[in-house]
Amino acid sequence: MLSTRQFEEALGPKIGQEIGLTEWIKYDQAQVDAHGQLTGDDGPIHSDPEWAARETGFGGSIVQGSLLLSTFTRMAKSLEWPDGDLAYRMNYGFNRVRIIRPVKTAQHFRGRFRLKESRPKSDLALLVTMDATIETEGSEQPAIAAEWLAYLQFNK
Repeated sequence: MLSTRQFEEALGPKIGQEIGLTEWIKYDQAQVDAHGQLTGDDGPIHSDPEWAARETGFGGSIVQGSLLLSTFTRMAKSLEWPDGDLAYRMNYGFNRVRIIRPVKTAQHFRGRFRLKESRPKSDLALLVTMDATIETEGSEQPAIAAEWLAYLQFNK
């Protein structure tokens, strides 16, 4: 197992490189509805496919941006880290988020992650910055582009 310092050194050559690409994921209408009920983001653009098809140019309902952003945590399981003595990893937030295009309900999407920076937060912790995108099947333009931070805590 790598120490905090060795882990950081192992990340160095990966700066600017892709460190994760997820499998394709999709949210069906029941999942979008459940998220809407939980968060209060249940407007007809998300919860009423017929209304959304008629009143928007999306052809149906779309997934909430908050649901997509929360999916970064699920997608982080695909990240390729060195074999360090990690106690835990934690979502540390975002420096920047842009929702560029909607993701339609039941449309396939995936996450792509590039390592941007790694710096010590303490003797036993690193703060890692990643460029994270959500891309949809069949489109060259990302749906979401974000600068995402992860806090990595190591064992003593």
